[in-house]
Amino acid sequence: MIFGNKLKEMSIGMVSQRLEEMKDGDTAEYDKTLEMLLLMTEVATHFLKENKEFREKFAEIHAEFIKSPESERVIEESIIAYDNFKEKQETMV
Repeated sequence: MIFGNKLKEMSIGMVSQRLEEMKDGDTAEYDKTLEMLLLMTEVATHFLKENKEFREKFAEIHAEFIKSPESERVIEESIIAYDNFKEKQETMV
């Protein structure tokens, strides 16, 4: 398992480095990558709608994230956004 984790870390590191290089580089390659990411998002959304096992795993990932200290800022911002949304909805009624 340790080897698998190291391999995963290296892969993530290589992808991160490549994306960082791409950010200021060739716009065509950047656009192609963006297009691929948008397609992956569409596929993930489809699986969320159609596949119970995928939804369960998606929920598992998010539940684990919410437990982490790094999620605190995101949770706070989400609560503020929701409160603003609720307030806006109430003023529209």
